Amino acid sequence: MHPPARPWAKHRGLTTPYGADLHGLDTAAMASALWRHYLSRHQRRLIARGWHLTQDQTRLLIMFLAVLHDIGKIQPGWQTAVPTADHLTGRPGYAPAPAGAPRVRHEHATLYALPELLHRLYGLPLNGSPSTLVAHQLAQIAATHHGTYPPPLTHLHDELTHPTTALPALGTDGWDHERRRLLETADTLLGHPVLPTRTAPPTTAILTTAVISLADWLASQTTWITARQHDWDTDTTTSTTTHLQRALRLAPAALHQAQLRTPVVIPPTTMRAMFPHLRGHRLYPLQKHIEKQLPALVDRLGPGLLLITAPTGDAKTECGLFAACVLGAAAHCIGTALFLPNRASCEPMWERLCAHTRATTRGPAPTGLVHHLAWLDTRFGPLRKTVASDAIVVEEWLRGRYRPLLGYACAATWDQLVTAVLAARYNTVRWLGITRKTVLIDEAHAYGPYEHQLTKEALHWLGAFGVPVVLLSATLTGDTAADLVHAYRSGAGHTDTPALHPPYPGWTYTDLATGTITTSPTIPSARAHTLTITVTPATHTHDPADPHGRAHALLEALRPLHDTHRGSALIVCNTIADAQATHDLLEATWGTGPHAPRLLLLQSATPHHRRTAATRKLQRWTGKGRPRPTRPLVVVATQLAEQSLDIDTDLVITDLAPLALIIQRAGRQFRHPRTDRPPWATGPRIAVLVPPGRLPPAWLQVYDESLLDRTRTALGPPGERHLAIPEDLPGFLDPVYETDFTTPAGISHEGRQATEAALGRQAAVPRPARITDLHQLSDGEDPHPETRLGADTLHVLPVYTTPGHIWLNRRATQPLPDHATLAAPATVHRLMNLTVPVRAALLNATDPETEPPPAWRDIAALRHLRLLPQPLRNGNAQPYRNHHHNLSLHPTLGLVSRTPRQDPDP
Repeated sequence: MHPPARPWAKHRGLTTPYGADLHGLDTAAMASALWRHYLSRHQRRLIARGWHLTQDQTRLLIMFLAVLHDIGKIQPGWQTAVPTADHLTGRPGYAPAPAGAPRVRHEHATLYALPELLHRLYGLPLNGSPSTLVAHQLAQIAATHHGTYPPPLTHLHDELTHPTTALPALGTDGWDHERRRLLETADTLLGHPVLPTRTAPPTTAILTTAVISLADWLASQTTWITARQHDWDTDTTTSTTTHLQRALRLAPAALHQAQLRTPVVIPPTTMRAMFPHLRGHRLYPLQKHIEKQLPALVDRLGPGLLLITAPTGDAKTECGLFAACVLGAAAHCIGTALFLPNRASCEPMWERLCAHTRATTRGPAPTGLVHHLAWLDTRFGPLRKTVASDAIVVEEWLRGRYRPLLGYACAATWDQLVTAVLAARYNTVRWLGITRKTVLIDEAHAYGPYEHQLTKEALHWLGAFGVPVVLLSATLTGDTAADLVHAYRSGAGHTDTPALHPPYPGWTYTDLATGTITTSPTIPSARAHTLTITVTPATHTHDPADPHGRAHALLEALRPLHDTHRGSALIVCNTIADAQATHDLLEATWGTGPHAPRLLLLQSATPHHRRTAATRKLQRWTGKGRPRPTRPLVVVATQLAEQSLDIDTDLVITDLAPLALIIQRAGRQFRHPRTDRPPWATGPRIAVLVPPGRLPPAWLQVYDESLLDRTRTALGPPGERHLAIPEDLPGFLDPVYETDFTTPAGISHEGRQATEAALGRQAAVPRPARITDLHQLSDGEDPHPETRLGADTLHVLPVYTTPGHIWLNRRATQPLPDHATLAAPATVHRLMNLTVPVRAALLNATDPETEPPPAWRDIAALRHLRLLPQPLRNGNAQPYRNHHHNLSLHPTLGLVSRTPRQDPDP
């Protein structure tokens, strides 16, 4: 039979309510299993050290808080919320909530109730500032299982010492007795756990909170609760003692089912053992040097941060993954979290990480793809069928909201890392997943001042957590590299800033324990070559009749490919509009016949399914060991193609961009040995189209004008120049990026840099040493934190309208799904695959025509979508028009934005 009447904690989805004491004991059992089977040795040691307790004492402390996390539900307002579940209200001593008293969220009630109870039963002091009180910090931790640290209590209105007076909704008499009984149950069943005598640092508090939150999620699963209720129904000898024992016995299996168990990791030995594709091949010099030197260095100094700087194509990824294994083993961390600049680079790198995981683990090692639309990837998303034989597959529970970083390994967008230093819900759980692993940040140079500052804040926290880190970069300059390394050292407690001059190519290492900086010698590059840079003046016009314009320069640069009908080229444009106009130009000039060069457009303002298909085609046609198309290939792309994608073309053409990005774009050619290169492609060559005079205004919304001007100066006059890679690269780059207060443009540039960096510091939560109360980690919580300055985007669903109807296709044969159809996951999946990301400024958010159906508000994936209605007239789609923009979806170009002047009403 069920236990006698007790305050209930769970009811939804159950036929009978489930007691707060039973749910608390379940949560404690899950917390114990997480401590033993999920947390890394590093995490256990960090948490115990922060509480100044032994590891077993710390486990019991976390279990104790887990039992009490829902103690705030023991209040009349909560118990009467579901009348059929309420067995106490109205009994003698169990008065209902005071008339007119607002219902109090149970996590806030937990914060109010616990400090005084801990004082009453354990003698924990309540005098002094709340931020210094152990009882208050423990209450805040227990109250944060819904993801946000509540504001601290104060001595005003006796919030700490007389909670039922300060918060009458808590209830007195019988309600107070029930809360005290729950605490006494926890104390007795856990063998009178030792409570800390001093508050813990934020790092310890964060991980303690996260374990309780994760344990609560596991113990709140309906299948778990109904199984425990069945135990009570079928076993008349069941008591709270046997209930806890049974839960402790069964919790590890629940972790296994949720994919939260640790796989067997194969210790790192050699590059070839770790990467089967390297067997039978000579290692690159960088690979050989790191393989030989790094393990001994880490063995001597302990884990820390490794910065690897080398040209594109020098096997930095394999070096980074090898280093992550070495550092992770030394730090007793589990798995790798690989962070990349964008979705386009994230998805192919996930495939490489999966292969790496298979080669270095035995047993379940779920390897996640983590970005906000990862669930649409048919190789990873919720429509994928379970592949029981593949140990790296991520199942449904681990793909849930806030959970993807908890798996063994992941390839994620950089935003997933820096969100951890913003005030976002469940950041404690995010940190739990990150700090279990070694962090690897690819393309560490690929961000502006605001984003760079957020990376520094994240590195500071990673240093404070003692997490090993690997940074990879092809063009990181000295000052920027020093910023990142010193941010990490500062978090680890080393406040000095010794001079840092990273070798190129080479590596720089700083250990956590002493902060010693070790640098390698300059290592020969496997891809040492001469890069020919052709500087071509080109007025920013898309008119091919203008002999001095960009269109004419493009066609001239592509003439060898067009005339010989052989080869491939990449054109990188600074804006989506330029990429669309370039594609139009080439298609109009060359036609679309079977003998014309094949065109591929890659840019972000495209329906998700088309962008995914374009990225995969690009990888298939230009990746390592992949056969080229039979026709010449020209890829027109935006910045999506400049980072982390394994693209190998014969020529690169680029608009003027910051110099480091030009070098990065130049690395998208001659990456791999090929026997099918055309005779005209004799070596790496990049053509830079440089507008004389005033720069296009649209470019200045993307890049700083002073930086472009400095790049223009560094490139020199029109004509060819030859750059020895890697020898000449640091001296070529550094003058462009060094501080410049000598000219008005330089002063303006430095001012903007400083302003954006300041915004980054302001957006981030305080660093650990500056946190006086845990609420500072959640203060100003933003459901959509801004990881990239000015990147205010939304997703629109292009639709087509006729009077009284909305259609998904131009032929008006597929109606917008109704509420009944939306219940099918496949329908939601299909709709999201049709969406396009756009800048929020392009759409009038108050226009009722863009409002989705009201039923969509109940579906998380569709809740924030807007419609892009395009009226159908005589079978032709007309653009959506507002005061500033005309927007339409082109079948090839993607979303086209024009001003009313550019696109007059016919």
